[in-house]
Amino acid sequence: MMRGYEAPHGGLVLFSTPSRRQRMARRRWTALAVVLSVALAGAVLGQMSSVRDDAERPVPPGPFSYLP
Repeated sequence: MMRGYEAPHGGLVLFSTPSRRQRMARRRWTALAVVLSVALAGAVLGQMSSVRDDAERPVPPGPFSYLP
């Protein structure tokens, strides 16, 4: 028995699973969203590190600064 619900217009609406084409499209959109999210996160982290500002400050001596 397929379960359904009554639509606003009064008819019975049955549920169906997405077709293979719909599943593939959903997978592609999900993959694109993941790639864009990773790229955005990388851009944000790159802006936060801001190498330009660090180059202007003097570098403090490190633990191995005495080695030639």
